[in-house]
Amino acid sequence: MERIYKKSTKDFYSLIFLLSLSIATIIIDHKYNQADYARSFINDLIVYPLYNLSSIPRSMITSFMKEQEDIKILNSQIEDLKAENMSLKIKLQEFDSLKEENERLLAIEKKSLTSTKKQKIAKVLNNSASPTRKIAIIDKGQNDGLFKAQNVIGIKGLIGQIIELNMMSSKIILINDINHNVPGNISRTGEKVIVAGSNGDNDLMIQFAPIDTDIKVGDIITTSGVAGRFKSNIPIGKVVSITKDPEKKFSAIDVKSFENLDNLSDIILIWDYQPSTETKNE
Repeated sequence: MERIYKKSTKDFYSLIFLLSLSIATIIIDHKYNQADYARSFINDLIVYPLYNLSSIPRSMITSFMKEQEDIKILNSQIEDLKAENMSLKIKLQEFDSLKEENERLLAIEKKSLTSTKKQKIAKVLNNSASPTRKIAIIDKGQNDGLFKAQNVIGIKGLIGQIIELNMMSSKIILINDINHNVPGNISRTGEKVIVAGSNGDNDLMIQFAPIDTDIKVGDIITTSGVAGRFKSNIPIGKVVSITKDPEKKFSAIDVKSFENLDNLSDIILIWDYQPSTETKNE
């Protein structure tokens, strides 16, 4: 009982002391401005450092959580950018393809305008429509105003003639068909020749050329307009080899077509020339 009393008395006096100190501090703070400096000194020296020290764990945790959240956001943005980049690359490939096709079609149109006033570009649907003939099928027909024996050219030279018409498609006999002859002439000399198909895909040959024919490797062969089947001065091909055998009456002359006749994709139909006769060997 005595111990409790002593402890209670000690606590009581401590309380009285602290209350007196608080009251004195309030009075001094009210009457004297110097107390502000003391309070500021205590705050800067003790309270502020303790506050900073106590806030370090919270700041570290907050910073770590924010950093993890930023990493997740960045990873998500990276994945989105990767997907967008892949999509853009695919679109770029499509644009490049469209650009090349557009340039090719513009070249065809430009070439056709220099050859004829009225022209139409057609798509080749089948390059090998016949197992025994050099026949191609295009996506234009009578509905487009095409006519039989109409001349067909490419951006580099002659391709053939229309031999069969349907409402929405047509057949073309190519100049490299072994049974199809094209009246031509040697551009350098103007001498008339007959150009026919050969066994190779783009190979042509000059038939019945006498041994003394003035012709050289590299000579350009064009259409002559003879027989009224083809418009004149359309390029056909270039002479690539000449074999002259004195024991034979005619020379063996090989011509390479300017057009890739085995792999046609677009052709040009011309209207400013009306053949006087239809194509033979249909």
